Amino acid sequence: MTTQNDENAIRQLVLDFCAGWNAQDGFACARPFSEAADFTAVNGTRVRGKEDIGRGHAEILSTIFRGTRLSSVVNTLEFLRPDVAIVDVTLRLTPPTEPSWIPKYTSCGIVATKEEGDWSISVFRNMVPFDRPLAGQLDREFLQRSIPSEELAHN
Repeated sequence: MTTQNDENAIRQLVLDFCAGWNAQDGFACARPFSEAADFTAVNGTRVRGKEDIGRGHAEILSTIFRGTRLSSVVNTLEFLRPDVAIVDVTLRLTPPTEPSWIPKYTSCGIVATKEEGDWSISVFRNMVPFDRPLAGQLDREFLQRSIPSEELAHN
């Protein structure tokens, strides 16, 4: 059985990742991850393990993402079992200036697991939504449900 404390702990993982990013500390970004976590970045780069996740974030935060700020919205949090949850998160990246290649937001899928009483991120999949022709009405409805409401206002 899950508790409000479990949900709060999972939400805190997302907040801790963002806090590490905003401190421009790649290793702090990696703290919420399990030792053997599986991370896929927006460009498709796949990394395994907390240490490499930290090293990778340290590099991007000292170079191409220097000075950026990250905020998050947990859209859904669903328990598959008392020790496994899936989380859909919208991450908003705010650059210090407006480089054209930095996305306004990303869609992130997380699998959180609980081991020995502690929650951590085991799987993190981050993707940048892109424009494509709509297939039809159902495609349009699904897209409207998927895009954060504040992004619909901006588009």
